[in-house]
Amino acid sequence: MDKVFIEKCIEYKNSKNALLSILSNFECLKKINSKSKVLIKANLVSALPPEKGATTNYLLLSFLVEYLKNKGAKVVIGDSPGGQYNKSHLDHIYKITKMNETGAELNYNFNIKNTLNNKALFLKNFDYTSYIDDFDFKINFCKLKTHAMMKMSASVKNLYGTIPGLIKSEYHYRFPNHDDFANMLIDLNEYFKFDLNIVDAIIGMEGNGPTMGNPKKIGSIIASTNPYALDYICAKVINLNPNLVNTIVQSEKRGLFNHNEITLNEDINKFITKDFELIENAIDIKFYNHSLVGNVMSKVFENKPYCDKNSCIKCQKCKNICPKKAITMEKGYPVIDREKCIKCYCCQEFCPVGAMRVETNILNKILNRRFK
Repeated sequence: MDKVFIEKCIEYKNSKNALLSILSNFECLKKINSKSKVLIKANLVSALPPEKGATTNYLLLSFLVEYLKNKGAKVVIGDSPGGQYNKSHLDHIYKITKMNETGAELNYNFNIKNTLNNKALFLKNFDYTSYIDDFDFKINFCKLKTHAMMKMSASVKNLYGTIPGLIKSEYHYRFPNHDDFANMLIDLNEYFKFDLNIVDAIIGMEGNGPTMGNPKKIGSIIASTNPYALDYICAKVINLNPNLVNTIVQSEKRGLFNHNEITLNEDINKFITKDFELIENAIDIKFYNHSLVGNVMSKVFENKPYCDKNSCIKCQKCKNICPKKAITMEKGYPVIDREKCIKCYCCQEFCPVGAMRVETNILNKILNRRFK
């Protein structure tokens, strides 16, 4: 039986009591003392200010830091966003996201460690940010957002930040299939086994997430020791069918949670944001993918990244970050080679102006509205 706890909270400045109420449910926090070294793995995906709704809010983090320091613990906030994994890049992100106002120490250990994990189903050999090994208690404090590739970014997806900077592109290349990528994320969660997972869902991000969508009031803080059960509840809260989220489907297949056995402290219907703008998903129609017709139909119905030329600033960041080198520039604008594209949506995620977007085929749009 996996327990998930949810609290209503409308504003960050008044979020302390709601957070403390959530924390009071977890026995694991009682072992933290003056000898404890606690890591808070935040979501610091990019250098975006708190009001954008893309990163874990600094005020909410500051209340957690205060709680942990009152127990005598040493507290460090860390992450490895996309881009260069070095001091100048991370300093900029810390400043813009206001991590330097949380009262915690900030991670500046940029060592990388390679490990062999024979227990993994997919990610048996990988590089990770070695600073994680320095802590005896680890908290995954993520943000609830839409995500073009995974449909939702919450607890499980946040641990992709354990992979150093630009090395993330290599893992997109290694796991182009979305189910395989989801299993890779699950392997990371199983390897690191964070002690507690908390979701900042006071203000989330809808639409063109996880970086260039719109901030959306959800009004909740959600937490669990099981990241998979937590994500299931998160999907419900934003009115997203959990069966469309690869990490949820694959973790349940692996027996890491059972959605029928989740207990929630409140009636979930009081927390659902029904008008949350999701990234429209390809309708789940089964084709015979080993046939010519099946392959053609699958390509017709799948979502694709595209460039809005009216917004594009011709910076070439999409071209430079693409793990499959599927983007070339013509007359200054990105052109995507559809045969090479693996639909990882790195171009969409890291476009600084939101010019790269998710394109949904017109037939899919019709079917989505027909079957909702």
